[in-house]
Amino acid sequence: MKLSLITLALTTAILSPMAIAETPVQLSLPGVNLPAGNVSGARLNLLYGQTSQVTGVNFSLLGLSTIDNFTGLNLGLAFGVNHTTSNMKGLEFGLANWNEGNAIGADFGLVNYTGNNFTGAQFGTFNYAGSLNGLQFGLVNATDHINKGVQIGLINYDKSGTFVSKNVPVFPIINARF
Repeated sequence: MKLSLITLALTTAILSPMAIAETPVQLSLPGVNLPAGNVSGARLNLLYGQTSQVTGVNFSLLGLSTIDNFTGLNLGLAFGVNHTTSNMKGLEFGLANWNEGNAIGADFGLVNYTGNNFTGAQFGTFNYAGSLNGLQFGLVNATDHINKGVQIGLINYDKSGTFVSKNVPVFPIINARF
């Protein structure tokens, strides 16, 4: 009986912080998250906020929303900027969508930037992906390398060359590699 009570107490002590670490709703303000922890649900960011992980919907209102790992729908409202430092999976709408790591999904914004691998579609005035698997549609599209994909825009830049030649990094209207 004593062993069962000790086991129950230890299990509760270990699992309680894990249960508290996930929050269904979070308000993020400069310097504070109310309540603290990872979000599995909805998050509203006002002016500036930073959190580790969001799974669900993130609303960024009038500012920068920084998230380490994001999965879901990211909405930058009224000059909202979406910033992901590691991995993004989902759909992003914002003034700018800034992914430092890898991204899978779709970006809709004036500026869309993914530092590493992007798989999906970017729609914007300026689109950049470290490596591209998918579509870039905008006025200016840039990548270091198209793995499999298409760039459609006024200026299409691929550092590794275009379908015309490896020595021609810029091609107007359309550029592709399969």
